[in-house]
Amino acid sequence: MGATTRFLGAGLATEAERASAAVIGVPYDGAVTYRSGASDGPEGLRLASDSIETYCPKLDRSLDEFAYVDLGDLVVDVPAAGVVAGATPGERLVRSLRKQLDALPVLPLIAIGGDHLVAYPFVERALERHPSLQIIHVDAHMDLRAAWDGEPYNHATVLGRLRERMGPDHRLHQWGIRSGERTEYQLAADDPRIELLAPALEPMAARVRELLAADLPIYVTLDVDGIDPADIPGTGTPEPDGLRFGMVEAALGLLASAPTNGPGLVGADVVELAPGIDPTGRSQVAVARLVRTLLLGLVRGG
Repeated sequence: MGATTRFLGAGLATEAERASAAVIGVPYDGAVTYRSGASDGPEGLRLASDSIETYCPKLDRSLDEFAYVDLGDLVVDVPAAGVVAGATPGERLVRSLRKQLDALPVLPLIAIGGDHLVAYPFVERALERHPSLQIIHVDAHMDLRAAWDGEPYNHATVLGRLRERMGPDHRLHQWGIRSGERTEYQLAADDPRIELLAPALEPMAARVRELLAADLPIYVTLDVDGIDPADIPGTGTPEPDGLRFGMVEAALGLLASAPTNGPGLVGADVVELAPGIDPTGRSQVAVARLVRTLLLGLVRGG
């Protein structure tokens, strides 16, 4: 559970009892299929957060008004066969992460990865707790594959595994998708619970407003490669022609303006940042701003 720095002045884990939300790191990238480096994402984000303010001028809100903590990092060693349930290394990893997650203080969480596989236990738990959960999935890739090289638990399959955990009233709203196998696109087209949204601000913002107006709980799983590499080059599997940073920040910013009497944003993860790929450091700073926006969504009720 160690981390050498904390995100944006967050309180210590020992202060979790009085906190409204928490950040937790998952520094694992053993499930990547192209360039590695996402295991450095949590520490890179914490360091980059020193360069941004707690105040967001676009939302006219500040994290200084709320108590939030940094819980450090989960242990990401893959357990040996027989130590935890799971037939494959990927499955054993997510079961180990889920066990650690369930032992944490009960708080709205933002997980910072790490590759996209680490999102699995966080979304899984949210699905179990919220029968009408709405998942907003920002990504360049479908991530609906059945397996990758025989491994069903991989960053390219994570939404496929989570789809199997979805109930009839759960929904998956996909933003920024522009890569995947034909079978993944067909699977999404055949599943009425999955929506592939047009890559523009207005439809994304309209969907957020609709979900908030309906008092539905929302979880955001944000793979930073959903954003164009011109804005965030520091990611392991970049795809051109992506969402622009400002579009995503504006649409997610609506979550921070949600009424406090509805569920609104109940959890989030931000994954696939690989700081070492971007020597300019702008990727880390941009993603730190997105984490700030999501934190403001989690703590909107104070």
